[in-house]
Amino acid sequence: MKKKNLVPLIVFLLSMCLVGFIVYKTDTHEKWQRHTTAQLNVSTYGERIKNEITNGIAITDTLKQVLISGNGDIKQFDTIAENLISDSIESVQLAPDGVVTDIYPVEGNEAGKIDLLHDKDRGRISCYARDNHTIITQGPFELKQGSYGIAVRNPVYLNDEHGQAYFWGFTIVILRVPDIFSDSIHALSGFGYEYRLSKTETPWSDTYKTVYQSDGQITQPVSYDFTIGKESWKFELTPESGWQDNLLIAKASIIFTVITLLLSGLIRAWLEYSCAMKSHFRKSGNQMS
Repeated sequence: MKKKNLVPLIVFLLSMCLVGFIVYKTDTHEKWQRHTTAQLNVSTYGERIKNEITNGIAITDTLKQVLISGNGDIKQFDTIAENLISDSIESVQLAPDGVVTDIYPVEGNEAGKIDLLHDKDRGRISCYARDNHTIITQGPFELKQGSYGIAVRNPVYLNDEHGQAYFWGFTIVILRVPDIFSDSIHALSGFGYEYRLSKTETPWSDTYKTVYQSDGQITQPVSYDFTIGKESWKFELTPESGWQDNLLIAKASIIFTVITLLLSGLIRAWLEYSCAMKSHFRKSGNQMS
């Protein structure tokens, strides 16, 4: 009787230890696979988002070249801006001497005609762009239309009659968020990811500010870092369901536990049958003697 109970119990306990090990290895492999896939996606789509933002910024470079070619004069600004603008661009602007004078489209953007270098919220970062000859981005900030935008200011320098470079002003574009990188985030949402895009508040700061993020919780994300001008950006991803596949672990645990119980039951049944047969042969031998 002891053997019939003890052996199945030992088999059950050893089998459950094996089940625990198998489930642990399965969980570890699944997490590794999810991290590997997420790292690939965050790098691929992080670079794509960078390119989408850079393509929007390229409008300021185009205007800059027109200004340099015209020695600071740009004719038919509205026509040029109309050909450059897209659905992800809120407006295109010119700011000679740091003062915004031309905006396309004008309607709804009249309040944007300000002195950037002396503005309370824009002055310091605009002066940084002017003094360091670098593109800067500022935002996100709420647009009147209800969405959010990022301002891109590209300093322009011309040469005077003595060949000395001087600050002409800024070419500016206002990017709509998240429209400028909507294709990428829609794809990632379809793949089942939560995401967050953030950037340093200023070129001289290490503090990151969220540009855009999904509604769900972001836990232990993988990230991709890139730079635009002298500002650092960070794109982060995490699976919507988390790094652990609880459904897979539950299924594996149930399946292997059932197999263990069946094995223990079969061993017990075999031992009982074996004992019964031995008892039968013993009785038969006694009767013959």
